[in-house]
Amino acid sequence: MTIDSIELSKCFPFIEKELKDDFLLFGELKNIPKGQYVVKQGSYLSFLPIILDGLIKMYAEEDELEFLLYYIHPNQCCILSFNHLFDQEAVRFSAKTEKDTTVLCLPVNKVKEWFVKYPSFSKIVLKDFQRNYEDLLNTTKQIVCYKIEDRLKEYLLQKAKLTSKNQIEVSHKQIASDLGTSREVITRIIKKLQKSGMLIQHKRHIQLSVA
Repeated sequence: MTIDSIELSKCFPFIEKELKDDFLLFGELKNIPKGQYVVKQGSYLSFLPIILDGLIKMYAEEDELEFLLYYIHPNQCCILSFNHLFDQEAVRFSAKTEKDTTVLCLPVNKVKEWFVKYPSFSKIVLKDFQRNYEDLLNTTKQIVCYKIEDRLKEYLLQKAKLTSKNQIEVSHKQIASDLGTSREVITRIIKKLQKSGMLIQHKRHIQLSVA
């Protein structure tokens, strides 16, 4: 599967023609179904993923617990992946698709070359680094400053925004994993939020009253 020049120009209209030609020549396009790994913690990277369509969840695992870091949206590259391209260490995070996702995989040896050679490519990387750094700061702020109930509200509202739906298909176990708490705590708070009118808990999904 290959990406054509017109499609690539729509995703990155400001890149140099030479860089676009290199993307077309060396990049590998992958369609990854929902719920599949793009990168798994403990593995070694040979490519830099750029998300052309879909949504990817970035999270870390520690002592058999998962913890949500942030999301990668279309036309963004995985900056933590970029860091690992230079240190040759096993990655300390996982990336999994939240929906069917199209990823352009760029080979590590070429990524290093393009970062120096093409100003537009370094601009893409630095811009996404800043965005994801701010996302991590926001995650840290929520952990330090917010109560778990407030974090759960923000989590549900973010989920609704990402999917453009007020019906969120996610289990209490998955929410607990993303927020670093127990399923019992999440279940208790969701019951409280349901009584307040913020949401309705259905068998297979949560419906927000406000999205």
